[in-house]
Amino acid sequence: MHPEILGLIKSYGLMLALSFALGLLLSIRRGRPYGLSADTIMDLVFGVLVSSIVGVRLFFVLTHLSEFSGEGDPWYHAFFIWDGGLTLYGGILLAMATVWIMARRRGIPFLVIADIFSPGVILGIGITRIGCFLGGCCFGKPTGYACGVHFPLGSPPVDTFGPLAVYPTQLFSSGGGFLIFGLLLLAERWHQRRGATFALFMILYGVQRFTVDFFRYYTSDQMISGLTNNQWISVGLVVAGLLVLVLTPRTGKSDHVG
Repeated sequence: MHPEILGLIKSYGLMLALSFALGLLLSIRRGRPYGLSADTIMDLVFGVLVSSIVGVRLFFVLTHLSEFSGEGDPWYHAFFIWDGGLTLYGGILLAMATVWIMARRRGIPFLVIADIFSPGVILGIGITRIGCFLGGCCFGKPTGYACGVHFPLGSPPVDTFGPLAVYPTQLFSSGGGFLIFGLLLLAERWHQRRGATFALFMILYGVQRFTVDFFRYYTSDQMISGLTNNQWISVGLVVAGLLVLVLTPRTGKSDHVG
């Protein structure tokens, strides 16, 4: 575990910055066939950046209200994003809503932007989860299998389970993100349907997150009817992806929208 690099840079922050930089460059390149300028893509990506940062923290706070409602005046800790406590799905959902609004104001079909951004988003998830592993957060349950990882003293897994090996769920998520990234680009060679890349992203990521959460550690207040909050959201994401495939017209993509 290396929460800091050279004792100066937060590993998670570095991976997060790298994911946004690569996602921006990829999205600019993918937007060119649609006639979308780099400035337009950069505006939309900035909206994604701001809304996702707000979303990951807001969703965590809303699902951990007991941590911010004790005696005294702890509510202001909800704004201390640097102290940790982030939920990825909150960022994804709020970013989707933000892009929908921004795209509509610019007269750009939402599914066009969603198709352009989806590979960059899942690539960013793959990179950012490496930061989670380096920081020791988002860890898994104890395991006796060879894939188990022993984190060092002072890390969140050791504080929770002692010296036991735990599932490296961060790496499971990272590997899944890179795999889905490759599948999205590969699938585009066979389909020319608007919204298909976005739909496939929602389906594949929903299935991946639903599966990984069986191995990830959560406290009891993050469970509903035996499933985690994120697993229920994963189910909704898969359903939404299937609906996009069923309800969108079976016509080819428009090559130019600008």
